[in-house]
Amino acid sequence: MNPPSLTALPLRLVFLLALATSQSGCAPGAWDDQPGYDAFLDTIENACPQRIGGVEISTLENNDASFLDTTSKLYYGKLSAADYRQFITSFHDSSTETNQAIGCIISRLPNTAPPAPGLLPNVGTGRAAAPPPPGGY
Repeated sequence: MNPPSLTALPLRLVFLLALATSQSGCAPGAWDDQPGYDAFLDTIENACPQRIGGVEISTLENNDASFLDTTSKLYYGKLSAADYRQFITSFHDSSTETNQAIGCIISRLPNTAPPAPGLLPNVGTGRAAAPPPPGGY
């Protein structure tokens, strides 16, 4: 039996693979305390009580790493609103309720994306800004 060709792969799978490749790595602020991003999550939790794919937004914020990571990328301007919508609906559903919730999230974004935090707390983003390893060199 021959493996399926690339032309036989569903369009959704191809999109997910392309998006995952182009957006690999955790988004800035997805896991660290970031006052602006944290306030944004609080806002969407309170202003957008809808469900995404039958799951409350508050549950996704607390239990779904891909939702936090993708929403962080959206907040910091690393992912477009259209790509965010496509990504979320590819993992959940594209029901009216889900699309209304996504629309609510997008409508709460700041007018200008804030600068993404550095990779390490309280330091710049380059290797030269990283602290030395324990014991030094």
